[in-house]
Amino acid sequence: MAHDGNREIQVPIIGPRDTLRARWEFFHNAAAMLNEGYSRYKDRVFKLSSHDTVVIPRKYVAELKSLPDEKLSSIQANIDNFEGLYSTTAILLEGNLHTRVLQSRLTPRLRHHVPIVQEVLARNLPEELPVDKGEYRSFEAFDLVLRLVSFIAARHFVGPPLCEDEEWLSTALTYTENVFKTIIFLRIFPDWAKPIVALFIPYSYKVSWALRKAKRIVIPQILKRREEERNNPDYQKPEDFLQYLMDGSDEYSGRPDKLAHRLLILTLAAVHTTSMAATQTLFDLCAHPEYIDVLRQEVLDVLKDHDGYKKQTLTNFKKMDSFMRESQRLNPPSLLGFKRAVREPLTLSDGTHLPKGAHLMVAISPVVFDPEVILEPHRFDGLRHYNERSQPGESLRHQFITTSDHNLHFGHGKFACPGRFLAGNSIKMIVSNILLRYDFRFPDGTKERPPNMRVHEYVFPNPEAHIEFKLRDEISHWVPKEDGRSG
Repeated sequence: MAHDGNREIQVPIIGPRDTLRARWEFFHNAAAMLNEGYSRYKDRVFKLSSHDTVVIPRKYVAELKSLPDEKLSSIQANIDNFEGLYSTTAILLEGNLHTRVLQSRLTPRLRHHVPIVQEVLARNLPEELPVDKGEYRSFEAFDLVLRLVSFIAARHFVGPPLCEDEEWLSTALTYTENVFKTIIFLRIFPDWAKPIVALFIPYSYKVSWALRKAKRIVIPQILKRREEERNNPDYQKPEDFLQYLMDGSDEYSGRPDKLAHRLLILTLAAVHTTSMAATQTLFDLCAHPEYIDVLRQEVLDVLKDHDGYKKQTLTNFKKMDSFMRESQRLNPPSLLGFKRAVREPLTLSDGTHLPKGAHLMVAISPVVFDPEVILEPHRFDGLRHYNERSQPGESLRHQFITTSDHNLHFGHGKFACPGRFLAGNSIKMIVSNILLRYDFRFPDGTKERPPNMRVHEYVFPNPEAHIEFKLRDEISHWVPKEDGRSG
């Protein structure tokens, strides 16, 4: 976590200067430290967690967002922040295969995946939520959403029949869960101690185990596909992310073990961020139930206009999109964003010098609570961004997937998250199906939102919080029936 160039930047430090005490304090109180730094040095550079984190003001985002990777690297910063050696994510530094394939192959094909994803939910939603029209039944919300997102991600990433293989699903979830536990734990320790500490924590072993298991599952699929392609003139390639990776790779990155490894990491990225945002959206619907009928009616109207689930259907869920963005604004996956590693010394337009080896971040959370940036920032307004889009010339802005210098949850500029379109679509599919099929609420009808779990700069929806569900009295014919088919 220590970044050599950070020590050369002479700016105020919030909290302890001693690295170990600073990291422990940041582990527990990152939000308070970041808010203090922002309130005191909003338009200046400051540090958190001793020299670990250099926070730059958002005024620099426009200047930095388009710099090439050779000068300012997004992937290097994110992998370093993710303890790449111990989370096994360092393989992504070997090339941009995943980014190219997401941008050029998967995202343009998402419109064709919408009805396929609806079939996935039609099959799995009744099994994951086995309720009737009588009493409410309680479920752990995050676990439920994690399963649903995993089904969708598997369909996109590995296709049938592997997408329905419980062994693959459980392996991917084991990897995801233990990567984050490993990162959270190791970031407290100095770099020299991490190799030793990693030997004694079970999470690290489970990460390695899941990676080996994933390779045993995926490599035979890759070899089988290549054999079919060589020997069968009538062979039709599958439409999934694994195939796109195979087609876009060179001799080195196309090695089966490399492809399987990269696929597992991208599955982690898709499942983790999407599950958190979808869970937070459901929590906010339970906390603000006055929006449930509003969004439910929008879904019904749009489905009727488009005759079912299609790419354009999701685009026109504009009120839901606004609600999702507002939920993410108040409950972001991370308090810090726009992570960048300086690969060549930089001097900014105002004379600020950034040495090679420095790692930069921008405050996400304090910015969106700043009344100079957001009107009434502490008030939840599910239609805030819908109303903003209704203004002249604003129709394409203020969307869930739209980035800006004050909406950095998906990054911004040249290296904005390429998977955000898939995430947005998946959340809309899950939430709309739940809205149409179920009545839901917090246990005992309370509207009190469960507190988030915060460690370092990460913000997780409460993993133990429950939501109660029951079948609606009138279930739309657009949603799954009891036999798992859509009407």
